[in-house]
Amino acid sequence: MLLNKRAERLFVWVFFPLALLMPMLLEQNEYYVNKLTTIMILSIFVMSLDYLVGKCGLITLGHAMFYGLGGYLFVMIAPEYEAVNFWVYTFYICAISSLVAFVIGFLVLRTSGIYMIMITLAFAQMTFYYFSDSIDFGGTDGVFVYVKPETSIFGLSLFDLDNPTHFYYLCLLSLFNSLLFFKVLIRSRFGRLVDAIHVNPGRTVALGYNIFVYRLVSYVIASALGAYAGYLFTLQYGFVNPSMLSWTTSGTALVMSILGGMGSIYGAILGTLVFEGLQYLLEHVTEHWLLFMGGLIITMVMVFKKGIAGFLEDLVEKRDGK
Repeated sequence: MLLNKRAERLFVWVFFPLALLMPMLLEQNEYYVNKLTTIMILSIFVMSLDYLVGKCGLITLGHAMFYGLGGYLFVMIAPEYEAVNFWVYTFYICAISSLVAFVIGFLVLRTSGIYMIMITLAFAQMTFYYFSDSIDFGGTDGVFVYVKPETSIFGLSLFDLDNPTHFYYLCLLSLFNSLLFFKVLIRSRFGRLVDAIHVNPGRTVALGYNIFVYRLVSYVIASALGAYAGYLFTLQYGFVNPSMLSWTTSGTALVMSILGGMGSIYGAILGTLVFEGLQYLLEHVTEHWLLFMGGLIITMVMVFKKGIAGFLEDLVEKRDGK
C-alpha cells in the first residue's frame, strides 16, 4: 500500500476532494483561487526539498536555485511572442535542470553536513547575483512572460493557462502526481536503498552499494521537480525575478518542511498551508506580523516536535488505541 499510515490516508482523502471543490466554492473571489494555486506550487517545491533533506539526509540551502532556474529557463528557451506547448517545454525545463543538477550535484555531494550547506548556498548565491546583475534578464526587476503556453495534446486542449480556474486544476493535478511519484519512489527498491543510506551510510557501503550514485540521482530528481515548481510559479504570475533564487526562499521552504514534518512528504503540503495561512492572517492584523510569525513558528516547532504530520499520526494512533 502506497499510503501506509492512517493519518496520511485520511489527509489525502480529505485534502484532495476538498481542493477539487474550492474553485466552485470561491467562484466569486478569484484572489483566493490564485492564493491557493500559489500554495500548491510552493507545496511541490517544499515536497522536493523535503525528500532531499528528510529522506536522503542531504541538507541544502541552495534548492531555490532550481526553483528560480525553472522560470529563467522558460524565458531563455521559449520564443517571446509565440505560444509554445506546455508539455514539451515542461520536458525541456526538467531535462535541462536535471543536467545542471547533475553537474552541481557531482561537485556538492563530495561534501556533507555544514560543508554541503555552504557549497550549495555558494552556488545559489552565484546564480542569484548573475541574474541580479544581468541586463539581458532585467536585473533585479526580472523578466515578464508575455504569452503563456498552450496545453494541447494531439489537438485536444485540456487547460487554458490564462484561466485562473484551469491553472488551479493543473497545479492540483501536478501536486497529486508529485505526491504519488514520491510515494512510489520511496516504496521502490531505489527508495529503500536511499533510506538505508540515510540511516547508516557506512553499512550500505560495506554491502557493496555506491552511495554517491544513489545520492546524485536523488539530488537530480528533487532539483528537476523544484525547477518544475518554479516554471509553474512563473506562468502563474507572468514574470520571473532573482528573489526566486535567493537563499531566503530556500530557508523559508526549509521552515515549511520542518513545520509540516520532515521526511513525511505529505507534511510538505501541511507545512506550506499552515505557513502561508498564518502569514496571510497576520499580515491583515498587524504591520509587525513578522514578529508574531516568528514567535508562532518557534512555538509550533517546540510543541509539534515531529511536525504537524507527526502530531496527526500520534493523534490517530492514540485514537486507535495503539
